[in-house]
Formats: sequence, C-alpha cells, structure tokens
Amino acid sequence: MAYQVNAALLNKLPRTFVPALNEQFRNWDLLFPAEQRTISTQMDWLGALPDNEFRVLFEPIVTLEKEMNLPPWNPATDRLSVTDTGILVRSPHYQQWRAQVERTFEKIDAGIAAQGKLKRSNKLIVAVMPPGLASHPGSLWPKLEAEGKWVSLAAPFGDVLPALYRGIAEREQGPGIEPLERTWVLEYDPRLSAMQVNPPVVSLSFDQLGPLRHEFLMRLNYVKRDLPTLDLTYDGLRRLDLQPLFPEQAPVGVREFTRNLFLSGNGALLFGNSFVQWGASEAFRRAAPQATFCRFGVRPKLKPFSSVVLFEDQNRANPVKDQPDLEGSFIDAQLLMEYVYLSALRGAEYAGRMLVLAAVPEQNRVLVLGPDTATKPLISSAPPVATAALLDAARSWLVAQTAG
Repeated sequence: MAYQVNAALLNKLPRTFVPALNEQFRNWDLLFPAEQRTISTQMDWLGALPDNEFRVLFEPIVTLEKEMNLPPWNPATDRLSVTDTGILVRSPHYQQWRAQVERTFEKIDAGIAAQGKLKRSNKLIVAVMPPGLASHPGSLWPKLEAEGKWVSLAAPFGDVLPALYRGIAEREQGPGIEPLERTWVLEYDPRLSAMQVNPPVVSLSFDQLGPLRHEFLMRLNYVKRDLPTLDLTYDGLRRLDLQPLFPEQAPVGVREFTRNLFLSGNGALLFGNSFVQWGASEAFRRAAPQATFCRFGVRPKLKPFSSVVLFEDQNRANPVKDQPDLEGSFIDAQLLMEYVYLSALRGAEYAGRMLVLAAVPEQNRVLVLGPDTATKPLISSAPPVATAALLDAARSWLVAQTAG
C-alpha cells in the first residue's frame, strides 16, 4: 500500500530532497519495513513541526542549494540521473551540503527519539573471516579488540557456525519483527545459504548470484565514454527482469535490493568480499535485520590485463584457471570485517543495541563486542564456552527488550 504523500509538506522541503523522496514514495512497496517505518515517522514529525521551526531546521540547506547551480528539477522528478548527480557532486559546496544534511537528519532523528514512537530491537551480527588462511601472528583487528574481548570456545568457530546459524534462524520471534527483517546472510560461497532452515532467511551469496553479475557486467562493458550512454545503460539495468537470473525465488524487495547493490559500485559486482561488506552495510542501512551473518571468502588472484579493466569479467577475458589468493583475501577480509562493524555502528537501529561476534573459522575463540548486558553472559562464563551456551546468549539478547 503506497504512502499517502503530503504534497504541501513535500513542496516545503529543500529541492535536493524531492527526487529521492519521490522515488521512495513511487516504489513504496519495494522498501523494507524498517525504511517504511523510518520515512513515515520522519514525514509525520516534520508535518507536525511549527512553520518557524521547520524553516530554521532547513534554512542552512536551502541557503547552500541557492549557491550550487542545481539542474532545473521539477516537483515530479523521481530520480537523479548520472549527469544530475555529477553536477551535484562537482559543486564546490557539495561537502558542506552533505555535512549539513547529516546534521539536519540527526536533529530530526533526535526529535523522533524524544517522542519514543520508534521501537527498535536488539541486533546480532556474526562476521567470519575466510576459511583456510594461514595463521597470522599479532592482533587481527586492533580497533575491534580494543573495544571487545576474546572468548575461548570448546570447538573451532567454523564447526560452531552451522549450529549457531540454524539456532538463530529458527529462533522464536518476538513481536514487531517482520519476516524480511528476521535474519540475513551475506556470504562469498553459499555455505549457509545452502542450509534449509525454517522459517526462510534472506540469503545472498556472491557465487550463487554469478549469472546475474555476469549479465550486469556484459551490459556495462558496452557503455561508451559519455554520461548520456551511461544513463541509458543504467535505465536498462533498472528495467531488467531479475527473476530468471536469481538462484531461487526471492521477494521482489530483495531482488531490487540486489539490483541497487550492483548498480551502486563499491566493487560488489566484481569482488566477493566487497559484495559481503557493502551488502551488509546496505542491509544495515535499509533493512535493519535483527540477525546478520557475514561470511568472507578466498578470492582468486587478479589476472594480468583483465584485472585492471573496469567491469571486466576476468574469466571471460582471460581463460587461465583461477588461482586462490590467500594472502590477499586475508588482507581484504581483515579490513572489511572492521568496516562491517563500523557501518552498523553508524546506524540508529544498531548503535548501543548490537552484539557482535567476529571470528576466524579455524580458531577456538570468538571476539565479542557490545554493551555489557549483551557480552557479560559470554565473558563471565568459565572457558571454554560450549556451542549451546554461545547460542543461548545470542538468542537471549535478541529477545531482550531495549528502549526505543
């Protein structure tokens, strides 16, 4: 059911807000429940704001817009083209505008939080390094380890993971959690995605999405070096029927999430570990899953010539057999594991209410991060912690109630 837009409110907002909002309203049924709740609550809060407070809130952005030489968008514009986005980003005032937008939304979210109308649930994030990597001395994630604590396990984490995943995926669900925000899996190879669990989870595997990625890469390789052609190509990819290219039936919202993930850049089309990290970041921002599993993998070594060509499929351009890049995969995943944590930490849905488990499959330990109420059951347990105790602590955290 489409959101009923308050046209008068929309006309009062800064010009740069309108295209994105129009697109969200037009595709309301494709948004995730968390997005719908957030947008509708923000619009309701702004609609109730007195005129003088509304003007003061947005005045800095409106002032910057007047100096940015923006394209002549009309009130019905529902998407920024690549050309329009380029004009916005190349403006000398872009960084000021972006910073001011962030500050404005912080004020909006603070106002909503003060009303206590948005209820948020506790979160679980499980992030796992690629399997089969050589042991590396020293600290794995210095920044994360400074905030968390290692907990000894009775078995290697790789052996614990299937039972932990199944137990979380099949947990009893508390009130207010929609099916699309229960459990998500983002992984390189489909180890967890191949497991049958009930109820189903949202599973996205880089390897399983190979046919879809190859179709995108093929079309992008025909782009000429001009922005109008790029706009036409992206419009074609936005209209492409994804269902035949998906490895299994998936809700249309998940298919559209994947389309936008591949169109957003950041290496998700070409590199499996970038797909896991950027997919998790977008899932945190948009879907806000209550439980998220991120599994990184071993990527192949970059091949001569083909590896430096934008949007090139290495296997199509170079028939030499893939060779695993263990060292490169370790370096990639080590950094991207931190990015997963930091991207969640920035989100209002996650800050202060997430339990994070970070691990290497072959090691009998797990790094635990989160508020004391989440981590204490594990940190205070006599080592080594059994799989059942780890699962029980994670499930107990997910059903616990926190403030909005």
